Amino acid sequence: MTDVVFIGPSLPIDEVGRLLPDAVVLPPVAHGDLLRLDVVAGDRVLVIDGFFLQHPPVRHREILDLLDSGVTVAGAASMGALRAAELWPFGMRGVGQVFQLYRDGVVTGDDEVAVVHGPAEEGHHTLSEPLVNIRVQLRRAVAARVLDDAEAALLLDAARELPFRRRSYRAMERSAPPELAALVDRFVTWHRQDPWDAKGADARLLLSMAADDAPELCPAHAGDQPIDNLHTRFLDSWRARFAGQSTGGHWVSDREAAAVLMLLHPEEPAWHRREVLAGLAGVDITDPTAEERAYEVARERGLATVLPSGHDWLTDSERDLDDREAVLRVLVRAFGTTPHRSLALWMVAAPLRTPALLAAARQVAATAASLNETVVPRTTGNRRPGDRLHFRTEVVDACFAALWGCDTDGLEAAAWDRGFVDLMAFRFAAEPLVAYVKAFGAPRLPEVAQPAPEDTLAASAARVG
Repeated sequence: MTDVVFIGPSLPIDEVGRLLPDAVVLPPVAHGDLLRLDVVAGDRVLVIDGFFLQHPPVRHREILDLLDSGVTVAGAASMGALRAAELWPFGMRGVGQVFQLYRDGVVTGDDEVAVVHGPAEEGHHTLSEPLVNIRVQLRRAVAARVLDDAEAALLLDAARELPFRRRSYRAMERSAPPELAALVDRFVTWHRQDPWDAKGADARLLLSMAADDAPELCPAHAGDQPIDNLHTRFLDSWRARFAGQSTGGHWVSDREAAAVLMLLHPEEPAWHRREVLAGLAGVDITDPTAEERAYEVARERGLATVLPSGHDWLTDSERDLDDREAVLRVLVRAFGTTPHRSLALWMVAAPLRTPALLAAARQVAATAASLNETVVPRTTGNRRPGDRLHFRTEVVDACFAALWGCDTDGLEAAAWDRGFVDLMAFRFAAEPLVAYVKAFGAPRLPEVAQPAPEDTLAASAARVG
């Protein structure tokens, strides 16, 4: 079993090692991080800290995806408590006082756990006090009879008025109006004698429970609410964008590998056509009658007489094609194209999705990324470090028109025949590869082996289903 812990300002990293020695420790979780994890059913993902403003936060559907696969996901203290309070009916486990406050609706704002903190290399040192810590400390002060309920409510309102970046006990003292000054002084003086870090305590509790294999940290089960409608276009797009492998010092996403195969493999158009038509005909991709049977399906549905004439999927130079070829091209383009934002490995023709071809595609993408960093770096003005200039549209078009052996007027049709819905989608995927093509020309990708029939019929149907 593998334990993965996302931690930041709530707890020092060395405490994670002491409480849960064999855990894989990662920085605060952000959108996409869970999709990169190499975890399986039986593993545990413990979410403590997460990003709110610096990066997009972890999405609920990313957590549900892990739960649905049998991975235990538990949260506490900060982002983990917030997401657990939202997803506990579906099997995410929550631990600690902060989680309970969110779950019971006492706390509703995510700003209550937000803090300003230093960079990772400085241990995410906190520079502000989360409001939830102040809230819990006020409760403790009431229990210790330092404050009464009304006084605690006044101080909580005063702390809430401070922007989360400025919240601290010292800021409460400095900003207190005259009528609250004595009350704030009494509370803060007591706090300094008996400090309490609610978020840190909850983080330690979660790690200790994991170390003890506490039954409360069990996987989602039949007693939890079913997870329905999980696999949407959004999740598929996120998975393609974030899942992948490290190659040549670069993280290469599945989307980038798919782009290489769709744009640069010379056999992609032929296999793409065969797969789309075979799927429409309901036959295997290796069936030599696939095109004829797809055409018969079109005729049976009355498409053969309406598709060729003046259809948007045909260029002006294709208007003189015979009706059969015109129908087949329209079918391939209408049922086999997808916008770039949905680009994923499953959209690559199944015979190209072999381990050898995927490994080669990732290497091309990694090399292209290295070239983009060195050939056209952004180093002046107010450009962000690590960003780069991009090739102009006409450069992208000319580069790939030459590569594919067509003129720029025929580029859109060539892009359609590789699965891209329009020139904008093609250019978005192709631009990162221009430097590579200019430097090395077409890559020497492995040839496609003839697929086994049982491996390809289901894939063909799925692509056009």
